[in-house]
Amino acid sequence: ICVNELTEQKCNNREVLKTLTILLSPYAPHIAEELWEKLTDGKQGSVIDAAWPSFNENYLIEANFEYPISFNGKTRYFLSLPVEMSGADVEAAVRSNENTAKYLDGKDIKKIIVVPKRIVNVVI
Repeated sequence: ICVNELTEQKCNNREVLKTLTILLSPYAPHIAEELWEKLTDGKQGSVIDAAWPSFNENYLIEANFEYPISFNGKTRYFLSLPVEMSGADVEAAVRSNENTAKYLDGKDIKKIIVVPKRIVNVVI
């Protein structure tokens, strides 16, 4: 997952890749040693001697959540919204979204069920 994410972002920052190589070393020591030598130009010794990275909780906080929007229990589309949004704000965003109008097909909404950071179900 990490490699796919870094590839998608076109990451070539040596410090990020060094940290990834250190974390990889217990699982794939031989390839990690080769990568470490390439990343450090052979100047920092072995990856085994490198300091283990410290845990930073701030890197785990997500800013957005991709809500699955369901109509009568069937997921129709996904809507990315900020995590801090209240249930009422999420409901308003779903009501105003152009995809909602497409799936309503002229029908009235009976109820919208919002489970924060989980799902939104529109009952018609």
